[in-house]
Amino acid sequence: MPHVVPPAAHTPFEITDDRARLDVTRILALYEETWWAKGRSADAVRRALDHSQPVVTAWESGVLVGFARVISDLTFRATIWDVIVRPSHQGHGIGAAMMRFVLEHPDLKSVSHFLLLTVDKHGFYEKLGFQPERETAMMLRR
Repeated sequence: MPHVVPPAAHTPFEITDDRARLDVTRILALYEETWWAKGRSADAVRRALDHSQPVVTAWESGVLVGFARVISDLTFRATIWDVIVRPSHQGHGIGAAMMRFVLEHPDLKSVSHFLLLTVDKHGFYEKLGFQPERETAMMLRR
């Protein structure tokens, strides 16, 4: 059953993990608003969505204004990917609300380590409790 945080009186947006509301065309449009994910194909996005749980969307009056996805074993570890808020909606708490939704998600209750990668949003994530882990990170690029 989908998990939904309905709009509150002070926040006009709804956050949900309802997969029935995923619309690849709208998600692609959000990716095009970023500098790091332009040019992704619909097939690649569908495949990523199929292998991500939960996938979180934020909506305002039927408009997709935010998106994030998680890859996890649902027990110990989770990685958070593709956190996007439409530029016209940034600064209104949508990104923080989506991140809280992820961190408090029922499927991720036992997860003790959340990882995410960012080049330019360290301050935002630090306010949510994330800390740099430079000594433990390794990456292989192909």
